Amino acid sequence: MFGATGGGKSWTVASLIENIKKHGGKAIVFDPTGEFCDIEGIDTVFAFEGGISNTTQVHFPYEEVTEDDLFSLFRPSGQSQGPKLRDAIKSLKLARAVAGSAPAGLFITNGIVEKAGRARAPYFAAVTANAASLHSPKCSFDIQNLAEQIKSECVFGSAFNNANNFGDTDKNSLSYCETLSSRISTLTNSRELECLFRAGGASLVNELEAFLADAERDIALISFKEVRFEHNTRELLLNIIGRYLLGIAREGRFRDAPIVVFLDEAHQFLGRAAGDEYGSVKLEAFGLIAKEGRKYGLTTVLATQRPRDIPQDVLSQLGTLIVHRLTNEQDRTTVEHACGDLDRAAAQFIPMLAPGEAIIIGPDLPTPLPLRIARPKSPPDSKGPQFQNHWNDRLKAKCKCDE
Repeated sequence: MFGATGGGKSWTVASLIENIKKHGGKAIVFDPTGEFCDIEGIDTVFAFEGGISNTTQVHFPYEEVTEDDLFSLFRPSGQSQGPKLRDAIKSLKLARAVAGSAPAGLFITNGIVEKAGRARAPYFAAVTANAASLHSPKCSFDIQNLAEQIKSECVFGSAFNNANNFGDTDKNSLSYCETLSSRISTLTNSRELECLFRAGGASLVNELEAFLADAERDIALISFKEVRFEHNTRELLLNIIGRYLLGIAREGRFRDAPIVVFLDEAHQFLGRAAGDEYGSVKLEAFGLIAKEGRKYGLTTVLATQRPRDIPQDVLSQLGTLIVHRLTNEQDRTTVEHACGDLDRAAAQFIPMLAPGEAIIIGPDLPTPLPLRIARPKSPPDSKGPQFQNHWNDRLKAKCKCDE
């Protein structure tokens, strides 16, 4: 769904949501700005901040996050910090796997696996015995111990004159990893990342499971309005949730109960990577949903005002296009290339479409069809600041002061 600001894109999204509910469908709406939170028909609104009326506060448990996501957040340098971070994650997974029944010779203190001067054989034997748990891509460990575990990993490979033990603390390695440990401690306790690392409210995973199983609820909305922009939190969090939905779709959960997911402002989340040269993750979850979700019963509706920022491999998989007014030449060219059925004559009308007017192109239509989107029963809160009203009020206040 394409359209410049003011073209009627939000009304079209709201109308689609209303009709999905009307016809007995089920949908999840990802709302980056919060403009759809108050429309009628939304059964449940999930927010990542407490104290907001008519919403359920949630967090996404970090245990469902992958190691690649953590690397993009913590940004370890490749040669020194990266291997230590990966070793620390493995050790903490091992600590959780053997909790309460640690084998002899494996020393775990306050959740930290000790290595300096300890025997090597018990550690590697435990790693082999718990290989399945350690190879899981999910972060099944105590994140609050990660910074300290990195310090415990900074040891020489073997003790002096004793190859059967780990060596003493490697002070050079420890100094190299000091900035990483500090960064991890800061981020895991930061206000911006509470939605991942601090359990505020209910687990979004559990809430989504309950929503999917509830025959009485049709539309759920996940608001990202309160999620901070720092550390790529919004992009990473949405990508994580999208990957979770795609994962359960691949398990066959939606084959007999298909679901639609809406992503507004899609250009902010598709075709991008979060992180830096030391560690980054592609934000590809919704691109994968667009490309392969349909066969699993997971269909996506992407809404954006910048078609040129949507990757070509995603555009090529979109079945139906709803095109509102587009004035940018690059955007119009992108739309023309994305759909072979839009000829030059029809494309000339795109910059002149009035608010609410659109052209729909799809495999079930013999030709591009112009249409007008009816006003939804409950329009979204998509209005910008009312400059004229505000300036008139200021002018009246000034006049009173002059009197």
